[in-house]
Amino acid sequence: MSDPPPGPSLAEHRFRSTHQSADGLNLILPRHSHRNNMSPSLDTFTTPSGTQTHYLQSGNANGPLIICMHGLGGSSKTFLPLLPHIPQSYNTVIVDFPGYGKTPRNTTQTVTIPGLVADLQALVQHIQSSHGTEDDKVIIFGHSLGSIVGLHFAAQFPAKVGGMFLLGAGRSASHIPAVRQRMLDTATKTRTEGIEAVAKGASIGNFPSDEQRVVPPANRQAVYDEVAAADPEAYAQTCEAIVGEEHKDPDYAQIKCPVTFIAGDLDVISPVERSEGLSKLLGGSARVEVVKGGHQPIIDDIEPVVAAMTKLLEQIAAPM
Repeated sequence: MSDPPPGPSLAEHRFRSTHQSADGLNLILPRHSHRNNMSPSLDTFTTPSGTQTHYLQSGNANGPLIICMHGLGGSSKTFLPLLPHIPQSYNTVIVDFPGYGKTPRNTTQTVTIPGLVADLQALVQHIQSSHGTEDDKVIIFGHSLGSIVGLHFAAQFPAKVGGMFLLGAGRSASHIPAVRQRMLDTATKTRTEGIEAVAKGASIGNFPSDEQRVVPPANRQAVYDEVAAADPEAYAQTCEAIVGEEHKDPDYAQIKCPVTFIAGDLDVISPVERSEGLSKLLGGSARVEVVKGGHQPIIDDIEPVVAAMTKLLEQIAAPM
């Protein structure tokens, strides 16, 4: 049996903070706490725009920051299957975008991609300043919409980002009439027929067809439940934001950190070719890993996803 760890020093007491766990318990955690030994804590931060951002936080609060961002209709639940595979040395934060999960829709402004990027910047600053890690780089995990926000952030603040892990990556489609119209139609359908109708479509379109590959019913149900739980107006506004005329591709060449793209071999929402195309636009090293599945690689084929994530984290941590 090993000796018990020493108690926190006086300096460490200054960094103690209160967190509310996912089950509602208040946890007093020192700066060097390893929160993967307990349930992730649920925290809230109000950004300058007024978004009351809810996020799950797990791991070492003083460690390198990993920010995880879900896709359209998702929530922090998207990344929960990956959480046990992320080393406890990282400070892992899983975000709910406005109108999804536990983050309420910000009724003072319309959802836009620049607005989501600004909220992300404020959240990163808040978390890192709270733990004295302002000089550290952040690692971004993003699924679909989350990858769009992450790529914009990384292009605007390239020196701040140490690596990116992007699943079912997206980009601006405002210049593609067919895609733009499809997303605008989805926004209209959400407002006229209800979020449940859109959720049904998502449970189908996020996965290969039954003719292509057998999909466990539980996987389709999980996507349905997530989308159905979203704020309908937030969902509609997000559809419009993705194809909004103000949403242009960032300068991808500014992104010089290591990037891994995960693409489902039968993903019709974000085909393999999109990740391959994006990888060639970046200014640093990038690779594309193709897994079996559609637009939900974490629940479609988690083992190679974990392997690719582990390889990227090792690459980031390796001395130059």
